[in-house]
Amino acid sequence: MTRSESIIREKRIRRRKRRAIRRAVCMAALMTVIVAALRAASDHLLTADSISKPENNRLQAASTISVREPVERHASQITSDLKSYANTSKAAEKIYKNRNQYSETLLTAYLNNPEMEDFLAGYLEADLPQYTAQGGFTEEEIQQQFPLFLQWDKRWGYVSYGGSMIGLSGCGPTCLSMTLTALTRRTDQTPADIARFSEERGYYVEGSGTAWSLMTEGAAALGLSARELSLDETVMKNSLDSGRPIICSMGPGDFTTQGHFILIYGYDADGFFVNDPNCIARSRQRWSFDKLRGQIKNLWGYSIL
Repeated sequence: MTRSESIIREKRIRRRKRRAIRRAVCMAALMTVIVAALRAASDHLLTADSISKPENNRLQAASTISVREPVERHASQITSDLKSYANTSKAAEKIYKNRNQYSETLLTAYLNNPEMEDFLAGYLEADLPQYTAQGGFTEEEIQQQFPLFLQWDKRWGYVSYGGSMIGLSGCGPTCLSMTLTALTRRTDQTPADIARFSEERGYYVEGSGTAWSLMTEGAAALGLSARELSLDETVMKNSLDSGRPIICSMGPGDFTTQGHFILIYGYDADGFFVNDPNCIARSRQRWSFDKLRGQIKNLWGYSIL
């Protein structure tokens, strides 16, 4: 091979190496883009499903319980229904045997929502009314975009609120806690903290429960802007599309026999996503506007001040 041929050959080899390097760099860049896109898609799916399908084992276990539409019960019906429940578990049997130590209100709440069974079983051992909150949020809850907090969670459910306790009357503070946590990512405002704030500021009204002013004036004091919304499906969806979850004051119906608060945080083709602070099963359902509108008394959309 002549010198000139050798030089040409070396140039060809170098060109091949440069092309190979460029291809490798392009492939690496392409893989980076693909991985980022997959992660973004995964995050989007987690956002939609993280609360409708909570991973917390306690929630998963309770969510398998069948929950019917709530009804009022007179004393003899309470006793009869408790006796029927007593055959289903040791906790239910314990509740029936000690039924005289519970208020009718608490027993009716349990019969309307058997998810509360463990809460009622622990009620007799709770140091009432001096009970204090037993813990904050879990890491799982903090990671979820719209975590579901339950008013009857043992961490705060036995805490006194307005002459009762959060487990029975704390739906308003619990909804505001969920909203504040979702929008600000603060972890220091549990339902117990909001309930204390509500009582101290006079937002609990004896005989009627949590005042609507907690959802507006109270929310503003906690760093949220509350905008009252008209009861219109398009208005509600526009609020959710803008990242503003909605708290609804509810009348009697699917969620309660009295007054109640729920959080609406999204929607799809099947209806609205609801966080009901009193019930896991109802939180897993999709709720159509037609189903909700006859029960909604007022509603507010929230954003950060």
